[in-house]
Amino acid sequence: MPLASIRPRLRFAGIHLGISALVTTCAAVLVFQFWYPSSFAAIAGGTQLFILLVAVDAAMGPLLTAVVASPGKPRRELLRDLSVIVVLQLAAFGYGVYAMALARPVALVYEIDLFRLVTAADLESATLSEAPTKMQTLAWRGPVLIAVVKPQDPAEQFRSVELGMAGIPLAMLPRYWREYTKHADAAWRAARPADALAIRYPASADALTKLAATSGMPVQALRYLPLIARNANWVALIAAPDSRVVGYLPLDGFF
Repeated sequence: MPLASIRPRLRFAGIHLGISALVTTCAAVLVFQFWYPSSFAAIAGGTQLFILLVAVDAAMGPLLTAVVASPGKPRRELLRDLSVIVVLQLAAFGYGVYAMALARPVALVYEIDLFRLVTAADLESATLSEAPTKMQTLAWRGPVLIAVVKPQDPAEQFRSVELGMAGIPLAMLPRYWREYTKHADAAWRAARPADALAIRYPASADALTKLAATSGMPVQALRYLPLIARNANWVALIAAPDSRVVGYLPLDGFF
């Protein structure tokens, strides 16, 4: 391809890339500052989803612009082609952002002897009205720390077991959601000493020490519970006296 033909293509593609980068940066702020803050970008798979979103955006935008931006093409035809590309790119980008919104973590639920990360996609909107009043609106700024209780009615207990076998645990049933503060003592009793993690995973000792230092607590004062997400198993570190979550590590807490 002649150099004279390449330069206009690269110019158009460069302009398109710059605009795409600006839009992507704004989306990154929204995604990682609000929907997937801190460690939840990794725990809930937000980083991988965003990389896929950017890759598709780049492929459908600047690359296609470089292909169609022929210097010999009539201006009207060029504008038509670029308009089609922009529409397709915005549609793909919008769908990707929508998918990330559905996959965002909305609740970190203490469930008997573990934490379970619940996303917006895990919940049926109709069931939210069954939750306590303060919990009927899904979070948009990272997951809310709550607890879940076992049903007391025998029929409900049987139903919850059936749902659990079908892949719907108690944490995904808003009718059983409760304030975490009222179950903090139970979470502390169910948790194990954080020292056990350093023994089981020696390579994680430094990360555990740094996390403890950040929380202002010694490792010996922390405990942990397994944390189950859709595609990952981590651990959540908690501290007395209120069993507050002080950090997360990418370790399997079931041992």
